Amino acid sequence: MEDIIKQIIQIDSTALNTKHTNEESLRLKREHYEEQMKIYKEDVLKKANARAEELYNQIVESGMGQYKIEEEKSKQAALLIENRYLQIEDALLDKIFSELFMVEG
Repeated sequence: MEDIIKQIIQIDSTALNTKHTNEESLRLKREHYEEQMKIYKEDVLKKANARAEELYNQIVESGMGQYKIEEEKSKQAALLIENRYLQIEDALLDKIFSELFMVEG
C-alpha cells in the first residue's frame, strides 16, 4: 500500500512539474508573440506615418503648383486690364479735351 501511495505521490509530483513547465512555456511563448506583435504594430505605424507624410507633401506641392499657375493667370489678366485701361484712358481723354475745346471755341 505504501508503494502505491509513493507511486501516486510521484505521479502527482510529475504531473505538477509538467503543469508548471507547460505554464512557463506558454508564458514565454505569449511574451514572445506579444513582443512580435508590438514590433509589427510599431513597424506598420511607422510605415503608415511615412506614407501619410509623403502624401501630404505631394498634396502641398500640387497645391503650390496650382497656386503659382493661378497667380500667373491673375497677373496676366491684370496686365491685360491695365493695358486696355491705358488704351481707353488716352482715347477718352482725347475725346473729352476735344469736346471741351469745341465748347470753348
